[in-house]
Amino acid sequence: MKNIIRNLLVFVVLISAGCATLKPAPPTQDVYSMPPATYGVLSMVTSAFAKDHSHDECGFLLLSSSAEAYKWRLAIVDQATQSIDAQYFIWQDDETGVLLFERLLRAADRGVRVRLLVDDMVFAPDDLSVTALTLHPNIDIKIFNPGNVRESVVFSGIDFLFNLKELNRRMHNKLFIVDNHIAIVGGRNIGNEYFGLGKKYNFRDLDVLVVGPVLPALSNAFDDYWNAELAYPGSAMSDKASIEEMESIRKRDEEYLAQKADVLSSYFLKPRDWEEKFRQLPNKLLAGKAYFIQDKPVSIGDEEHRLLDMLNYIATPSRKEIVIVSPYLIPTENLLKKIEELLSYGVKVSIITPSMGANNHTAAHSHYKKYRRKILEIGVSLFEMKHDLPAEIRKFSDVPPVESKFTCLHVKAMVADRERCFVGSLNLDPRAIELNTENGLYIESPDLCSQLADQFDTLMSPKNAWHVYLDKDNQIKWESSSGTVASQPARHFWQRFSDFFFRLLPIESQI
Repeated sequence: MKNIIRNLLVFVVLISAGCATLKPAPPTQDVYSMPPATYGVLSMVTSAFAKDHSHDECGFLLLSSSAEAYKWRLAIVDQATQSIDAQYFIWQDDETGVLLFERLLRAADRGVRVRLLVDDMVFAPDDLSVTALTLHPNIDIKIFNPGNVRESVVFSGIDFLFNLKELNRRMHNKLFIVDNHIAIVGGRNIGNEYFGLGKKYNFRDLDVLVVGPVLPALSNAFDDYWNAELAYPGSAMSDKASIEEMESIRKRDEEYLAQKADVLSSYFLKPRDWEEKFRQLPNKLLAGKAYFIQDKPVSIGDEEHRLLDMLNYIATPSRKEIVIVSPYLIPTENLLKKIEELLSYGVKVSIITPSMGANNHTAAHSHYKKYRRKILEIGVSLFEMKHDLPAEIRKFSDVPPVESKFTCLHVKAMVADRERCFVGSLNLDPRAIELNTENGLYIESPDLCSQLADQFDTLMSPKNAWHVYLDKDNQIKWESSSGTVASQPARHFWQRFSDFFFRLLPIESQI
């Protein structure tokens, strides 16, 4: 009876709104990754690295700065000869989003096959544009788990509420593979805040560029999602698309980028030859073993394994220390028990998370703070990154000519004993653990992990973070180079007010 009433209400909403609805997905053939390219600069990089390393070793380059993370994406697209597979939760319609897509379009023009898989929740182009772009012979786009109601924010929201169980499964994965030779894995979506051009705030984030024998696993992982039932073909999003519309999009993007040349002055508006950058790359890569892990692209409840099990891979052999970095931290009971177990073995556990001021989602912080005392009581060394970082640290996030108002933390990583680490898309909150799909790289590389641990040590220093602790009177205090305070640091009064309001909302399971 409940389903009948629900469906009737949805029908009434659709009729009254006159909204377009998503048609059932047409039958499509599975499509798979192409073999590694046998020519080109990217092929040269992997050959040069393999020559000096064992057959099971991968090469890694940490992409900690916004500028380098974006330039490497532009570089591998410009040098692509055969295929590009990109998978993201967010692809924004801003300067960096448009420029990177325009480069994908140029790669497709020269014969490179481009597959783009994006979650429906925060994807900028409308349905007509998506279908129009798929008319390019070398571009295909799929949308993960799209809503039924289109072209209306209000009524798509109603559709989401009526179909919460189905539509609440969001694809939070991030993966970028070019020529099946080089990939980028990590926490960044595609948008200005991730690449230093956000005027309000920019993220301190992290990706890893990787080459070597783990690439086939990455490509197979992409294929699992590309051919999944929840991946809806962009070619079926609209029946009004035309080649003319595709060319209109191309022209509009070119005009937009020309207008934004000043903002994009740190990047290259046109494709260029990056060969010298790639010739130097093999000597910069740090060697180690890598294993790619992801959740399955299925509906909620269809399978039980979660990527959170990654903590067990890292924690079980740990002897000295584990550093966990999560921008949205709402620990589950199982996570707290695992941390307690590690502490009982004498392993030092440090957690870096944003202060309220350095969190772009105040609601997430509002529910994290309920667990702060428990985290401290079990013996964790807790650090909250500042929002007003010094210039030498802000340079990792801001890219000229932009100087954002504040910095937010978006790194999702763990490092243990300076030998093993995980870098990926996984937040330690209920949505990531129970609802979203996630992915990432588990890496065994003392050189890489030491470099990463050094970066985290810098983030935990008094000038960059508040050390949160319980004083002799069992009161929570925040201590840094700025002094010691008894109330959580924030950007302004209104953020404190929002924090109080969000704390009252029963939304913890959805954050």
